Amino acid sequence: MEVFAGSHTYGLIDFETSDTTSGNVLDQTVRNPEQYGRLLATPLAAGQMSVHSDLLLHGSLPNNSNRRRCGLTLRYCPADVHAYLGWNQKGVVVSGSADANLWPGAQRPSTR
Repeated sequence: MEVFAGSHTYGLIDFETSDTTSGNVLDQTVRNPEQYGRLLATPLAAGQMSVHSDLLLHGSLPNNSNRRRCGLTLRYCPADVHAYLGWNQKGVVVSGSADANLWPGAQRPSTR
């Protein structure tokens, strides 16, 4: 994986939709990403993981192996946050309560 060190301090960085042939998983491309920090290679071996801010510009070369590469994103925020991009439709309240108008999304799993 490659990261642009310090890019997370810029907040949400504008991006463009990637060309459909780019193979970019999230279909997002940042123009001139080096303006946001120093490019660092952060190799991960099989079974390793990275925990980082979702604001950190990061990416990797295509997976050319016959083994699956997996990503998992978890975001936590206070219940009074106004979410965009439909995230409030997917959110699950994990503690306390939230305004149903702000967070109408998924129901909290039952504890059977």
